Amino acid sequence: MLRNRLIAIALLILSIVAISFYGGPVTYGFFFLCVLVPAVSAGYCFLVYLRYRIYQVIVTKNVVVGSPTDYYFTLQNEDFYSFSGIKVEFFSDFSIISELDENNEYELPPHSGLKKETVLVCKYRGEYDVGVKNIIVQDYLRLFSFNFKNKENLRAIVMPRLEILETLRHPYSPDVYKDSRINPTEQDVLVREYIPGDDIRNINWKISAHMGKPYVRTKTGLENPSIAIIMDSCRFGKDMEDFLPLENKVLETTIAVVYYYLSKGINASVFTYEGAPKKYSLQGMASFEDFYAAMGAFAFKEENTSDKLFKSVWGANITSCSMAYMIIHELDEKALVQIEELNKNGLPVTVYHISDDEKKLKDADFGKNTEYTHIGYEDKLKEVL
Repeated sequence: MLRNRLIAIALLILSIVAISFYGGPVTYGFFFLCVLVPAVSAGYCFLVYLRYRIYQVIVTKNVVVGSPTDYYFTLQNEDFYSFSGIKVEFFSDFSIISELDENNEYELPPHSGLKKETVLVCKYRGEYDVGVKNIIVQDYLRLFSFNFKNKENLRAIVMPRLEILETLRHPYSPDVYKDSRINPTEQDVLVREYIPGDDIRNINWKISAHMGKPYVRTKTGLENPSIAIIMDSCRFGKDMEDFLPLENKVLETTIAVVYYYLSKGINASVFTYEGAPKKYSLQGMASFEDFYAAMGAFAFKEENTSDKLFKSVWGANITSCSMAYMIIHELDEKALVQIEELNKNGLPVTVYHISDDEKKLKDADFGKNTEYTHIGYEDKLKEVL
């Protein structure tokens, strides 16, 4: 392309010299030709951009992080002239297109189309543009190359990945829980005052109406071990490049831990903050599908601060659990106080610190009943947990 431009410039200079020294209709005609050809070439590029059509399709209904997804795009020429030297550039920050080279040039004869099938892999959970990002159009003489934004981007809604863990590296067995902690399974006739987070299906409506405030039936019977997960829901940063990897790993870690315990018959309660205190009470594998769908649609927000999250936990009966996980991004003073309070209430704590900071803390930095694990944005959970 540079060579062609140099030739065009040299011819234009030559025509100007010829006009200056010789004049005449031939030299003027040659000069206008040297000016007209680049103008027509540039106009052709803009015309192709205005007239081309592109169609993109993600074949798979559900797009999951890290899973190859069938994808294709079609370039269409509906005009009477050919489209020459078209290239495509793909979004690459959050997704990968395999088996297609961005340096490939495509020629489209009149009234024809070109279909390219390939595989799309999304890196992070969330909603963002994938596929073709820009269209590069060149003229026949290779004098100009214009990079245009694609007129109709393809939006993908990506679900978090489920990492199935065979084991968790921590000293607290889910089968070990305190005799003084009752997590009963059988309802009795006794009642107590309603606590936020209680299952509303256990409300005794007759007694509640008589007493003027809600009461729930208590339960007795064999203990059923359960774990608590405190999940950070605050959005850190304004740009997608900053918050998408973090949020993806927070959800991926939470889902993996929940699935691990539910698969072993251990109940789980996930405490988070979604504009208001939110508790997911999970009992058995039958409850996992709805939880997974909820995590796929979960909304991180800047106002969901750790302060609000930690305050909401204590009103949700977290001390009835056998142990607690904290899946958080910032290990500040408030987080350390929360860990200390959980330990004081007899709950062993495992901290999963989600961060791209290479500085890692040690278990010794916490109490004796707390274990610390650093998880990077690109770490594989099977290797670090």
